[in-house]
Amino acid sequence: MSPQTAPVIRLLSPGQKMKGQDSLFFQRLFWGALAGCLAAIVLAQSPFLESLELSMLKWRYRVSDQLAGLSAALPASKEVTIVTFDDSSQFDLGIARFNDQRSQGILSEALAAIEKGQPAVVVIDLDLRGATNEALTRLFSRYRNVVLGLFGSLEGSTDLPAAEFMTHAASYGYSELARESNGIVYRLPVTCEGKAGPEESGLAPVPSLTEAVMEVYRRVKGVGSPSQFLSARKDQPIYINFKRQAYPKVSLKDVLSPDFDPGRFKDRIVLIGCAFTFRRDDPLRCKTPLADSQPEVLVQAQAISTLLSDRAIYSFAGGIARHFLIFLGAICGAFSSALPLSTRTAFFLLGTLILLVVAQVSFQAFCLAVPIVPSLTVLFACFILGTVIFLDTDLRQRNKELAAARESMQVRAEEERRRIAEDLHDETLPALSAVARMADRLATDLSGNPVPGQMRERLDSAVSEMRRVINDLHPSVLETMGFVPALENLLNICSREGGIEGRFVDGVGNHECELNWFTKLQLYRIVQESLNNVQKHAGAATVQLTIKEADGSLLISVADDGKGIDPRLVRRDSHGLINIRQRAQLIGARVEWRKPADFSSGTEVRLEIRTEKS
Repeated sequence: MSPQTAPVIRLLSPGQKMKGQDSLFFQRLFWGALAGCLAAIVLAQSPFLESLELSMLKWRYRVSDQLAGLSAALPASKEVTIVTFDDSSQFDLGIARFNDQRSQGILSEALAAIEKGQPAVVVIDLDLRGATNEALTRLFSRYRNVVLGLFGSLEGSTDLPAAEFMTHAASYGYSELARESNGIVYRLPVTCEGKAGPEESGLAPVPSLTEAVMEVYRRVKGVGSPSQFLSARKDQPIYINFKRQAYPKVSLKDVLSPDFDPGRFKDRIVLIGCAFTFRRDDPLRCKTPLADSQPEVLVQAQAISTLLSDRAIYSFAGGIARHFLIFLGAICGAFSSALPLSTRTAFFLLGTLILLVVAQVSFQAFCLAVPIVPSLTVLFACFILGTVIFLDTDLRQRNKELAAARESMQVRAEEERRRIAEDLHDETLPALSAVARMADRLATDLSGNPVPGQMRERLDSAVSEMRRVINDLHPSVLETMGFVPALENLLNICSREGGIEGRFVDGVGNHECELNWFTKLQLYRIVQESLNNVQKHAGAATVQLTIKEADGSLLISVADDGKGIDPRLVRRDSHGLINIRQRAQLIGARVEWRKPADFSSGTEVRLEIRTEKS
């Protein structure tokens, strides 16, 4: 373990700090990081997450507004004043729309009163489509600080006001702001980079109202915000900063009163627009994150204030956001895969909390919209994938440890069998041979007594049985004769003792197979158990043992023409078959029972194992 990984290793559970676990730890880090990257790549392109991110953006606006509302008083705008044409003005002045000579004449009187206060810019965000009042036109030409906010879609020339208004006004712009798919006004109507014309960009064929206002403001004041002409990538929206702010409001009716003081408009941007009360049967078009509906003039005031204070909400470009998510996925995936469940859950909850706090602080203090929904989704996906990887690698490690334990047990069992076989060979067999010689002497001394001869026969049988047991405990034939001849010897024993015709098909020749001693011993035991089953249970007349090599694998099959078995009906606690399966798993061999190809009935046990040279 390197010193650099020691702090991380200390976070692991005690079971993971065992010798040899470092490799498992780094495997989990690798697979977790890879899974996290793939999850981030898949989720980064999801349009569903983009729509959820807009809802989360609205939530951030509301949180920011609630936090700002904790202060005692709202800050008043120092640049923008709103002249409202509200329900009271509409009733008292008897004006519904400014599309006739009388209503436009009243507007010209109000505009003349406002201009006495020497405002920087006057924005008329009213519907002027219809008759053109010459007095109003002369005011536009005289002061040259008037910006027209045009209602309508601008798709046809009939939606434009009279040409005289456009000719004499300082500037005019499209009054609608860009809307998101959920209908809420978020984006500033800025120009997209790399677009040749308005048809391609999807924007209005004239500057946006906010851009037109800033253009006149800079010309009149001589200075302007550095972000007055914003240019944004198509995949990097720039949002209005809907900060809590009070805009001074004056009714259009009050502007027309004789004792009105126009000095309050000095050097300010004056917005003249509608401020009707909300009516269910005629809802206003513009919705903001801070209210169900807002007059459009207030939304325009927020957009202009955002540009004036250079406090637009910037978002990450699509490419940067994707790289950020991939990096986040790699980090979270790696840690989720390497840490135990309790620590992983704590990191997930802590990471979620940190992400929410950082996103809100970035939004409110640094005007940066960090993507929350894709990040939380990647974090959750990494938690799930990390849990799966952790459990999978843990299961594989436990299986490997269990296989090593079984192998160790088999090795110790074989060593114990060898010791018992040597003890029987070195001590018990000589003792039985000595007793046999004593029986021979008794037979000579007691020539007429049949008992010594019977003792000799029994002893010879016991010695033969003892030699068979010794050979079963430790098959020395593997060492003396070799692997293939040892298997052939097993077939000969089965044929001789069971009265079964034995066929041996040797497809490997005289050379030894590329297998280690332990593997050969386990294969020998499997073949031995299979032949014992044929001898005891199959009722077969013929048994065939085949050994051959193909495609870097050693194939061994034991087939008989007996009554056969259905592997699905074999009892789960059948010790012989369980023993065969366990020995095959121990050496990485594949074993199966099937109907033999060379006989019309019976069973074939087929073994396949990769040789070391492959």
